[in-house]
Amino acid sequence: MDWAEAAVDGLRHAGVDLVVHLPDSAVDPVLKATDGIETTLVSREEEAVGVLAGAWIGGRRGALVCQSSGLANTFNALGSLAVPARTPFVGLVSRRGDLGEFNLAQVPTGYGMPEMLDAVGVRNHVVDRAEDVGPRTQMAAESAFSTRTPYVVMVDSTVTGYKSEVSRGGEEA
Repeated sequence: MDWAEAAVDGLRHAGVDLVVHLPDSAVDPVLKATDGIETTLVSREEEAVGVLAGAWIGGRRGALVCQSSGLANTFNALGSLAVPARTPFVGLVSRRGDLGEFNLAQVPTGYGMPEMLDAVGVRNHVVDRAEDVGPRTQMAAESAFSTRTPYVVMVDSTVTGYKSEVSRGGEEA
């Protein structure tokens, strides 16, 4: 089982029945593995927080799947809705901006995301080994729903893979 299938398996074991997402090549394998779990495409990440809040009120368990720079778009929704209203969901986020990153614009919200989440009171964990993705996704989801708080799992580029400077058409230094 690859990391994406393991992540979805962890979501299933925690009772997640809705995945709200935005397109991203790093998490595309997760979306392809969601067979049997309803998926909803949103246009912005903060919209996903609203959809997940409504799902929770309706008795469902949800997950947000996006990349770390997109997760930064959710901070107002996290700080003004999800955290104070104790609205649980699990975030499964591809971590950009750290090892192997070629796009400088990804660095602030990828590298600094754990501290940013801590600052708004959202528990989080970085997974850097493929064999840990499934169990830690399940544990994060179970923690989120049992404590009624969001929990974000950031999957590092050492797991998801990365686009090197050479593979994107750049020149080697």
